[in-house]
Amino acid sequence: MKKPAILFLLLTCITNLLWAQSTRVEIHSPDKKISFSLSLLPQGHLQYSVLFRHQPVIDASLLGLTVDDVPVCEGSSFGTIQKQIIDKSYPWRGVHSTAVNHCRDAKINITGKGGVASFSIEVRVFNDGVAFRYLIPHKGKSTVNADHTEFTLPAGSVVWRQGDIHAYEGKYQHQQIEDVRQGQRVGPPLTIQLPAGLGYAAITEGGLTDFAGMSLLAEGNRKFVAVLAGPTHLSGDIETPWRIVEIGPDLNTLVNCDIIQDVSPPMDKKLFPDGFATNWIKPGKSAWSWLAGNGGVTFDNMKRFSKWAGELGFRYNLVDEGWYKWHEGNKDQWDLLKELVQYADSQGVKIWVWKAYPDRNGIPGLKTPKARMAFFKKCKEAGVAGLKIDFFDAESQQVIDFYQAALRDAAKLHLMLDFHGADKPTGQMRTWPNEMTREGIRGLENGSDWPVHNTTLPFTRFLAGHADYTPLSFRSIAKGTTWAHQVASMTIFTSSFMCLAVNPKTLLDNPCRKMVESVPVTWDQTIVLPQSKIGQLALFARRKGKTWYLAAMNGDSARTCKVDLSFLGHGKYHAVMLEDQQGKKDTVRIVSKKVKAKSTLVIQLDAGGGFVGRIVK
Repeated sequence: MKKPAILFLLLTCITNLLWAQSTRVEIHSPDKKISFSLSLLPQGHLQYSVLFRHQPVIDASLLGLTVDDVPVCEGSSFGTIQKQIIDKSYPWRGVHSTAVNHCRDAKINITGKGGVASFSIEVRVFNDGVAFRYLIPHKGKSTVNADHTEFTLPAGSVVWRQGDIHAYEGKYQHQQIEDVRQGQRVGPPLTIQLPAGLGYAAITEGGLTDFAGMSLLAEGNRKFVAVLAGPTHLSGDIETPWRIVEIGPDLNTLVNCDIIQDVSPPMDKKLFPDGFATNWIKPGKSAWSWLAGNGGVTFDNMKRFSKWAGELGFRYNLVDEGWYKWHEGNKDQWDLLKELVQYADSQGVKIWVWKAYPDRNGIPGLKTPKARMAFFKKCKEAGVAGLKIDFFDAESQQVIDFYQAALRDAAKLHLMLDFHGADKPTGQMRTWPNEMTREGIRGLENGSDWPVHNTTLPFTRFLAGHADYTPLSFRSIAKGTTWAHQVASMTIFTSSFMCLAVNPKTLLDNPCRKMVESVPVTWDQTIVLPQSKIGQLALFARRKGKTWYLAAMNGDSARTCKVDLSFLGHGKYHAVMLEDQQGKKDTVRIVSKKVKAKSTLVIQLDAGGGFVGRIVK
């Protein structure tokens, strides 16, 4: 080879190397196990990838937005990179009582290409995942038409997805990534089992405010792309919600991940002076007639339900659709509601009421600020503690903005809220502790293969946050599960307003009563035990104060579990346990025994079976 040719080849290699060095940024997690790489391709497109333990979690995937019908986020070079380390903790009300926010944050400034203005990608890399968002300087009004963020999964991955992107009430499908067809929808979180035993991941979003929500659309070839629920209209600078990939070697890491709330705005201390402990915010269980099978939503029946709630030690009774048409002599619905509130107070119970977001059956809804505030004030005057607002069935910017406005208005009046017919949570509870729960889940109101569905939910939908599944029924609606499974569901599913589907009258004489009464609705610690397997077994150890609960929900095959109790710590403990009565769905065995950390507990689980143990030192 002639010298000029050698020199040209050498210069080409050097140029390519310099290009690669100047157009690629890599951010590592504090423990160095996760890395996020951002690259500028020669055409100006942005591409990212995510590694865990040097193995791919997200293969090379493109980034981009369309704003005012023009593609943005194309660049010519990287500019300054502003870096910081975040390391803090804060009170939380979820699977544990203290959340951890520990990550490396980088705001990567990018010089625009071809007339596109400069913009930034902000990235946070945690020990259990990554989050990133788009930051685009803008003056005046704009419309974000589309989000083109891609998520390309490694070959050999397995996914669990549900396709309802409106009310998030779909059944989960278990698929090899290669079998996911183009055009299939996903309402996040999308849970992923990574190949070669690497661990698990989940894709969702956080910090969703004043923006349309994100679902996912399969494009084939192991790729999903973000889809916004309609246009987003903004004024001034554009800040998108965070796109999140949770990552962990096991299901325990995934369930305990705090990234969604970490990237969400903190609460206003003027509205919530004591945070989650603000005195009018009271987590608790609630009676609920809708699925109980014991009469409708009449004034007299709601008095009965309030009485039973008091006898069971439940804090609340939820009065569902129908109360607004109450009328008795000269008394309208508000007069009767006040009477019910007063009666419930005498039983030690507070009242929640149901209300539709849209106009429904000739009754005006809550879509306008005037209508919303007028209704909230009437509820406050009647002495109501909280509102269940229903039938959103969308994730548009209008609905997301309503959540924020309703939570703010409700906080001013010291009212708690539960959103039904709603989308996934995205960290709003950190900003608004008066959001006690939300639906966005296929719960007992719908039919399903409960053993498989229930053992899937803790590792899919519940990764996004609390959910009003309305657990616990001893009726035929819980087909395929045992009584112990049903009690375990209210122990494993997280909701600080725990609305129970059980008939409270029958619960009074049920052998499960004491355990149901004792189970907390908030937790200090959660451990997902290693035998857990998505769609087959959910086995949790949960602590409240010094008391531990061990709970199991089994799938559709009987099994025996040997449980190491080393999570208990030193000392001797007494355990009271609800167990399956082998071969019988409609009864339980109650067993008491002494245990300690060195003990191994053997649990026999029927198909669709369950177990709950209360373990006290």
